Amino acid sequence: MSGSGPVPALARTCGPAPLPGLAEGDYGVGIDIGGTKTRATAFNATAAVASARRPTQRGAQGILDTAEEVLEQVRRTQPSTAHLRAVGIGIPGVVVPSRGEVSHGVNVGIGPEPLALGPLLEERLGIGVHVENDVSAATIGAAHALGAGRDVALVSLGTGLAAGMVLEGVPRTGARGSAGEIGHLPYRLDGLPCPCGQRGCLELYASGSALARMWPPTGQGPLVADLLHRVDEGDTRALDVAQEWLGAVAHAVTVVGLGVDVATILVAGGVAEAGEPFLQALRGTLRNRAHHSDFLSHMDLASRLRLVPPDLEVATLGACLAALGAG
Repeated sequence: MSGSGPVPALARTCGPAPLPGLAEGDYGVGIDIGGTKTRATAFNATAAVASARRPTQRGAQGILDTAEEVLEQVRRTQPSTAHLRAVGIGIPGVVVPSRGEVSHGVNVGIGPEPLALGPLLEERLGIGVHVENDVSAATIGAAHALGAGRDVALVSLGTGLAAGMVLEGVPRTGARGSAGEIGHLPYRLDGLPCPCGQRGCLELYASGSALARMWPPTGQGPLVADLLHRVDEGDTRALDVAQEWLGAVAHAVTVVGLGVDVATILVAGGVAEAGEPFLQALRGTLRNRAHHSDFLSHMDLASRLRLVPPDLEVATLGACLAALGAG
């Protein structure tokens, strides 16, 4: 279903600081392109003011059409006197922001041939368009909305697994646009085959989809919450699954923590619906891992964790902020 929807949870505030570069009468738009839906949100300096969504059309032409349509939906909600200052897009795949290109976006039907998404949309819209990886955009948005500072990483646990990083206030994209692709680090050398061509990749064991494979949904609420509830009831199979999955997630957090040693490690994705019980279980797993290691005890990764509330729409905010920063 398409159409305008309620303004996201961050609507009442964009975080502890105004969005930079937006004067009175200005607004920016962030677009989050996902595998099934695309959302656009319009922001003034202090709040989200409109939101719209459409199903994502896969492939190069489909992505261009979807982005244009959802942008026009939110533009129609704004006063004729309002000035659109920036458009930012977050999209899965290998992104080169300086060229506005995306490739290897398998979830949205983009292959290894780079798609010049930014320049092509600029031709259609007559306004500059900035493109970021979706997890990088979510990291920028979450850091701003939660007041997490300038030294932040975000571990995204969804269909796959990836990390975004803002280091000393600067998003880290990498030389080839693949910084943070921790989901494709080998975790079990003799493990399951991965679509990337390797075996035993970490996202096959530490993502939301990995948990769904290990502990199939029953419709009894959020999957992590159901699993942890069954653990509390003494279900031995649930305990085995929880230990295996949380161990893999803890490994992902450790990779990020030791790799970039950021002050704050945010955890986001559908699994965050389980809230505080999930956060405490993950912290407990990290502390158990550190129990026999003075080095890991010194790093104290567990104390750096924060959950991103699942109803906080940070991806579009981050895309908009990235565009404003690039302008």
